Amino acid sequence: MAKRKKAADETPSLLDITAKLRSGACVPALREAVKSWKAGGRKGITDTTRILMNYWFEASHKTRTGRPFKYYEFQREAIETLVYVWEVEKVRTRKSLLERYAQSVKDVHLPPDDGFARYCTKMATGSGKTKVMALAVAWQYFNARREQDEIAKDYAKTFLLIAPNVIVLERLKADFAGGKIFREDPIRPREFDIFWDFDCVMRGEGERAHSEGVLFLTNIQQFYERPDRANEDEPDVMTAILGPKPPTQTIEKVDFAERIGRRDGNVLVINDEAHHTHDEGSEWNAIIAKLHEKTPMAAQLDFSATPRFTKSGTIFPWTVSDYPLKQAIVEGVVKRPVKGVAKIPETKSEHASVRYRGYLTAAVERWKEYREQLKALRRKPVLFVMMNSTEEADDVADWLAKAYPAEFGDGRTQTIHTKKSGEISDKELDKARETVKNVDRAESPINAIVSVLMLREGWDVQNVTVVVGLRPYTAKANILPEQAIGRGLRLMFRDLTADYTEHVDIIGNQKFLEFVNDLEKLEELQLETFEIGKDKLRILTIMPLEERKAFDIGMPVLTPTLVRKKSLAEEIASLDVMTFQTMLLPLTADDPNNKTFRYEGHDIITLLKIVERDYKVPEPQTAQELIGYYARRIAEAVKLPSQFATLAPKVRDFFENKAFGRWVDLSDMVTVRAMSTQVASYVCVQEFSRVLKQLSIADQEPQLLGPARMLSSCQPFPWSRKVYEANHCVFNMVPCDNDFEKAFAKFLDSADDIKAFAKLPQPFGFSIDYVDFGMNLRSYYPDFAAIDSEGRHWLIETKGMESSEVSQKDAAAENWCENASALTETVWKYRKVPQKGFEVLQPRHFGDLAVLG
Repeated sequence: MAKRKKAADETPSLLDITAKLRSGACVPALREAVKSWKAGGRKGITDTTRILMNYWFEASHKTRTGRPFKYYEFQREAIETLVYVWEVEKVRTRKSLLERYAQSVKDVHLPPDDGFARYCTKMATGSGKTKVMALAVAWQYFNARREQDEIAKDYAKTFLLIAPNVIVLERLKADFAGGKIFREDPIRPREFDIFWDFDCVMRGEGERAHSEGVLFLTNIQQFYERPDRANEDEPDVMTAILGPKPPTQTIEKVDFAERIGRRDGNVLVINDEAHHTHDEGSEWNAIIAKLHEKTPMAAQLDFSATPRFTKSGTIFPWTVSDYPLKQAIVEGVVKRPVKGVAKIPETKSEHASVRYRGYLTAAVERWKEYREQLKALRRKPVLFVMMNSTEEADDVADWLAKAYPAEFGDGRTQTIHTKKSGEISDKELDKARETVKNVDRAESPINAIVSVLMLREGWDVQNVTVVVGLRPYTAKANILPEQAIGRGLRLMFRDLTADYTEHVDIIGNQKFLEFVNDLEKLEELQLETFEIGKDKLRILTIMPLEERKAFDIGMPVLTPTLVRKKSLAEEIASLDVMTFQTMLLPLTADDPNNKTFRYEGHDIITLLKIVERDYKVPEPQTAQELIGYYARRIAEAVKLPSQFATLAPKVRDFFENKAFGRWVDLSDMVTVRAMSTQVASYVCVQEFSRVLKQLSIADQEPQLLGPARMLSSCQPFPWSRKVYEANHCVFNMVPCDNDFEKAFAKFLDSADDIKAFAKLPQPFGFSIDYVDFGMNLRSYYPDFAAIDSEGRHWLIETKGMESSEVSQKDAAAENWCENASALTETVWKYRKVPQKGFEVLQPRHFGDLAVLG
């Protein structure tokens, strides 16, 4: 087939830059390398890093309101990749990074200045870059504090976090001012608190007299004053995409560099919205290079949703991990864009408010639908309108205020004028700062924002529900697709529930929707559509009803019965290893213990096959090396790193007097080789862990903290899964995770021996602590609560497939019910309902379930 000849006046399609939007050159190979490294037991990391990763990603966490908190998998991948390239592979230049991991070096350009480690983390807008930054800070700081000097000296205790502008600075301050993120997020294991001496210093602030670690937060404008851009030679299209070039002349120097220079050790620099560093000759990069000359740089970490070069648009080749917009949308990490479809004619007029009247009216009506649906959820929707010029923006804002005075008049519409680069104009800056800070609050009067071009990074408003694009998005006036709708992507209900798919509706003229279509093709993503004016919005909202108060259930509030001890030195010191119930290890190949050995039901050959992957032991030179290695593994396994020194003598005693059934000479290489086998490693670590488990988790006598929390106190929340409309429940609907839960809710509603029941929604925050097999304190969220006809209260768990930890959860639930019964005047019982048993039994009464055990 002959190729279609391109017309001379045909506008180039955005599809021409497909190759430029692919992932970084190193990302695919690094992703596989990290996966293999994890499967192999994460070799090469420090004990500090291992403890931090286990705490961050294996333990259960809650927010201050009691709701479950968990880092996303892509956030985990981002920090694990940084750890892998810096700590394990020790890649310290971008050249080394490319040589090891780049799939193709064709067209890859590296700058001549490559004197320190620099990595880029690409994460979609609204996906939580700040959380990964905080994890990176903790990783470096705790290693610098806890590890031996020879290791610790490479890590940083001083950090410089740089924002590209004041708006981004304000957003970062919300997380880092006063060290807020380090207090509220699960970043610091409790046993590490003794090492935490850390200060967060914002622009313009002084620091404490002394702190072991410090994070300085500033914006790059502190280092220079922006001159007039008239003489810059950067193309307008790339200025729009990547922001204005940092100037070549420094006007004002701040004292951060001097203060960093007075501190011991290395500095870690973190650039937020790092696409601004695309020009290697910019003053931004020059400032960092000068900083490195005076203070050794541990690394420079670049974070951006769009880390691209100016001329080519390609992703920075030093990008090490990539979480693209498509994936963020599919996984519900950001709102899912939905295109409004309609044939709306444009009236011929010089006035934008007349020319685009049909689109504006449709957007306002859609906004009204959101306002009505969000009332019960106590959230306020925001309409976001993008125009082509300041005159058009002012015209549209004026029309909105006059046409809809109750909704958009009297200060309820905010115009934000931007320069051609997308930067907010100087005279608008204070107004913009106030708007972005307050617009999501219920008391904010602003319902609509009208902007020229595009408000770029930092404009992270959560409540945008309708985006209107009324600009001729031609090739000459272009911005990146993800930036076009990026300001409407941040979730409104991120901290409330993970079971609701949020949307942002996109309405616009033909040119704008063509641009959105290009985004779909580039991301290989099919966006949903709705027919403007016909497909009405409905947000499924779960809420308690006043008229259902008779079916309310109160959940007793008890203190935790399990806590992790901080210090066990005396108890560990009193351990008698001779009482350990373990079979004797063979000392040599012909040792009779080879035949009699049994551990956890396995003979020595079978056990070797089981543990050979996870229990690789370093090649030892002496028994003392092995004792130290095992003591660290045990301390890590029981989450008591501070007890390493106390454990080492016990491990020595175990191998010298117990493990082989007699006293052995630890200086004999026969003994050393026997101690270093994978089976010996497994038995030693497992046996000590089993014994210490009883010591490291302390049982506490539960106490009643106050009156029972009524389910009717649960705030309304949105839901996207299955529901059942029950009659004997305090909620308007029962939120169900699956068909079995829906069937069980229907059963409880119809059972004549049940007076009231409810699904226990996660936003309510009821959970029970238990200890998993890895000795992590975890939280368990039971499914249902019910009251039977005799007044007994029930905690009920429905089970499809049973995981390995079900027995621990069952025991924790039984224990909670016993304690609740003892501390209140109410009898609480626990019932587990297996799906198969329920379906075979087909019960009519709740009492029938007793036969299921």
